[in-house]
Amino acid sequence: MHNNKYIFILCFVFAFFISGCASQVEFEPLEPQYKLAPPKDSVLAEYVKSHKKPELTGVKTLADGLDAFIARLAMIESATTSIDLQYYIYRNDDVGKMLTLFLYQAAERGVRVRILLDDMTTASYDDGWMVIANHPNISVRLFNPSYERHYRGIAFITNFTRMNHRMHNKSLTIDNLVSIVGGRNIGAEYFSANEDVEFGDLDVLTIGEAVDDVSTQFDTYWNSKQVQSIQQLVPANDINTNLELLIQEAANYKATLASSEYYKRLENSSLLERLKNQSVQWYWGKADVVYDPPNKLKASSDTPILLDDLNYFFNQTQQRLVIVSPYFVPGDAATNAFIKGVKQGKDITIVTNSLAATDVLAVHAGYQQYRQKLVEGGVKIYEVKGSPTEKKSSWKGSSRSSLHAKTFVIDEDIVFVGSFNFDPRSALINTEMGIVIESQQLAKDMVAGLTESAVSKAYELAIEDGDLVWIDNTDGKVIYAEPGAGFWRKFFADFLALLPIESQL
Repeated sequence: MHNNKYIFILCFVFAFFISGCASQVEFEPLEPQYKLAPPKDSVLAEYVKSHKKPELTGVKTLADGLDAFIARLAMIESATTSIDLQYYIYRNDDVGKMLTLFLYQAAERGVRVRILLDDMTTASYDDGWMVIANHPNISVRLFNPSYERHYRGIAFITNFTRMNHRMHNKSLTIDNLVSIVGGRNIGAEYFSANEDVEFGDLDVLTIGEAVDDVSTQFDTYWNSKQVQSIQQLVPANDINTNLELLIQEAANYKATLASSEYYKRLENSSLLERLKNQSVQWYWGKADVVYDPPNKLKASSDTPILLDDLNYFFNQTQQRLVIVSPYFVPGDAATNAFIKGVKQGKDITIVTNSLAATDVLAVHAGYQQYRQKLVEGGVKIYEVKGSPTEKKSSWKGSSRSSLHAKTFVIDEDIVFVGSFNFDPRSALINTEMGIVIESQQLAKDMVAGLTESAVSKAYELAIEDGDLVWIDNTDGKVIYAEPGAGFWRKFFADFLALLPIESQL
């Protein structure tokens, strides 16, 4: 969520003092569009056909930022029929421009490109998206958009209930044959291209049975009443929609792209080589694509939401539950449930950001009210360090790291990877999605990787003389105050903990 979490929280506070209701704007219904049948004779189709296992889904984890981005570019470059892209954040930085160039080139080859974005972060990008949407093979739609395109802050406050509901889903599907689902948005910090901060994140590259379900999820949102096209929202005479200008800009950007240091690192990606020689190793298992309905806030009580699916899987836990979430605000009910699970003999582990690592102080303020009770109740908690000791995946070595992955492992048997943060906003306000994979080998490998990372990249929390302490297992050092966080960072976290904002975290 990053800085957008602050926007939600500030608007929530202002909403107590400002009353008003923006009028509902009526739009002509958009023409429904649906997934296209997979091609049968493309290189990608032949690859999937040769590897596919009946009724099973194959996944390849993408933990490295470079691998995650090269996978996206390679998929788009292989498209022959359709591309469906769905994200919460799509930045206009070098990573965003590079991906847009590949999308444009696919459209030029005749591929149908559908771009579905949450409108929260599209401010100032209307002109770019209008130009892109002017291509005959590209459509751009926005989820729950602001009808006021120039004064969004005021529109957000005066219509807070509707505008507070965001689409946090993240998926990219090519030819209805292969998908990427996970925690990454589109921006330099997610793909090892930012020198200031790098997010430790996780996606899964997916083939097989679950891909069609991801496409169904996309269609559900694309055709929902919560979505409008960019052309409906922005008057054409407000924007220069000259496609020739886009073509020229794309050509200019392409000319400089090949010489960039980041692009050279992408070309040297080990995953790219494995993709070329078709030596990618897949985890296979049964999988379920789980997601919220687009109208989550107005859904009836008997309409299932993603939280229901996750609760079902959590309740299957017999021995071990591992939760990895950058924003962890469990609330009283989940806190008590975790402690009860420990008393029943279950091993429950939480991995989240430390105060030094988090990018949203308000969320840490909500989390810190529960962590001591959890640790005292036997729940294991690891907090990711803010300053990385290893920077081999970074472009030039980011100065700060922050956890952004959202994954759960149950009994070394079931794995969830998706967009869902363990906090009230993901549970009850924003829409989310993910994939649940039944694979013992994947689960065991993920637990082993998390265990190894916890030693070098996280502090283990413990209780000493009734107080929380942080243990650095690399040297056994015990730290008695929030490690790596300065006075003001601690002060503001404590101050925010006093505000009645937990429901918005």
